[in-house]
Amino acid sequence: MQSSLAVLLTLLALAGCAVLTATPPSVEVASVELRAVGLLDQVLAVSLCVTNPNDTALGFQRIHVAFDVNGAPLADGQTESAVTLPPHASVPVPFVVATTLANLGPQLLGVLRNGAVDYRMRGSVQLAGPLALTLPFSRSGRLDLLSSGQQVLADAVAQTGTRCITAPP
Repeated sequence: MQSSLAVLLTLLALAGCAVLTATPPSVEVASVELRAVGLLDQVLAVSLCVTNPNDTALGFQRIHVAFDVNGAPLADGQTESAVTLPPHASVPVPFVVATTLANLGPQLLGVLRNGAVDYRMRGSVQLAGPLALTLPFSRSGRLDLLSSGQQVLADAVAQTGTRCITAPP
């Protein structure tokens, strides 16, 4: 009985070490859509592209993300379900975030003034498994909203070097 318990504890420790040595997934915004507009609040559908750079599958329980625009909070939210990322693959992860008129109003005025926004996306990925580690992430940049939509997408892909695909190339 003791030897079985020792083997089990050793296997759990090795599994924990494998998770600790895994490279954290990269997280990028794939799309943002305005879903609902109310007098005081707005709902945005966000799709993140989560990429697993590891040789083994990586599961997570949830992703929490917050968006700041021009240095001020805009919206935050988290995924509702667990996802497993295959090795060396990117998976789109959709979820909903909410913002208020108090957050959105000043951002719109800033866009009207200079046609661009500085953004920061920050959050964390909570891995699945017995350790349930939380890995932070952060990305920032500048988005020129006066460019055509296709050019903005091309620039974003050129900067990140990835597209959200479901299997490795």
